[in-house]
Amino acid sequence: MLRRTVALALLAVLLVPASAVGQENQPQQPSQDPFPALPQPQPTPFTPPEEDNGFLGLDQEIGGNATLYIAGAILLIFIAIGWYISRDARRTLPAGHRPGAPRQRDEGPHKHKRQAKAKARARTKAQRTARSRNR
Repeated sequence: MLRRTVALALLAVLLVPASAVGQENQPQQPSQDPFPALPQPQPTPFTPPEEDNGFLGLDQEIGGNATLYIAGAILLIFIAIGWYISRDARRTLPAGHRPGAPRQRDEGPHKHKRQAKAKARARTKAQRTARSRNR
């Protein structure tokens, strides 16, 4: 029984917060806020921005002639790019595909289709003649 009493007393001592034990020995002090209010900053006076007399500001407009010159330059650039691309495309074509190159009618990628159609027509004609003979 003595052991239980000692254990409960020891447990009670351990559970009591240390700050509560320390406050009993010290006299009461007025409560001080650990985070006092910060002083308010002084307002800064408003100064209007200085006007920029640079090349082209946001409030300045481009004249009518300058707009036409810019549009013309862009048009010339597009024409030059298109001419260069088409010239390069003509250079890389194989010799048989270039315009003006002589080609035979039976040559080319569709030759086998023409022969297949001719065979199919001949087969159909033979079937028709066979049906007419059997009537």
